[in-house]
This record gives sequence, structure tokens and C-alpha cells, in this order.
Amino acid sequence: MTMTKWFFESGHTAAEFRARHMMVTYVRGQLKNVHGLLEVDPDEPEKARVEATVDATEVYTGQPQRDAHLRSADFFDVEHHPTWTFVGSRIQSVSGTEFEVTGDPTVRGVTRPVTFDVTY
Repeated sequence: MTMTKWFFESGHTAAEFRARHMMVTYVRGQLKNVHGLLEVDPDEPEKARVEATVDATEVYTGQPQRDAHLRSADFFDVEHHPTWTFVGSRIQSVSGTEFEVTGDPTVRGVTRPVTFDVTY
């Protein structure tokens, strides 16, 4: 097969997260304004390429007061760091539709490697 390119756009893409809250429960949230691309050959997923940019100013957890706090300098500091980026460096098949995507996210100006579990 050949490489196929998909473009992420905000109407059909979201970055979702889950964070521990007060050691009792989890808070879930979304960042809907995601743009980027994925290039992949289904026969050779390890050669895939992924890049994304997220608008952190639009974090949504369902509670406006918490969202404002997350946007503050206490957490995401969106005044100084309004976007996050991700550049993938490796995609590894785990099973038929399960993958591990390793790459470098940049949040608040800090870049660290991370591996995400991804379902196709």
C-alpha cells in the first residue's frame, strides 16, 4: 500500500485527558481545537508520521470555574503558552487496532518524550 494522509481539524478531532483530583476521583477534559496530520501506510504503521497542534485556551471540563483555573498560570498558563504541540517519533503496533505512539509533546514551553496508547 501507499502512505495515506489525514488532516486533523477541529470539527472532528479532540484531545482528551483524565487527571487525578484530590486522590479520590478523576477529572476528564477535552481540547477541541486540534489541527495536524497523520501519514500512515496500514501495512507499515511503524513508518507513520504524526504532528498536532492544540489550542489550550479552549480547555473544557464541564465546569467553567475549573476551566478558568486550568487556563491560569497555576496550570496551563495559556496567556503565555496558548498552544501545545506534538511531534511523533515512533508508532508501534500492539494488536490489530491498538498502537503505541511515542513522541515529543510541548506544553508550557517544556518538551518531554511520552508514549500514548492509541486505538485506530
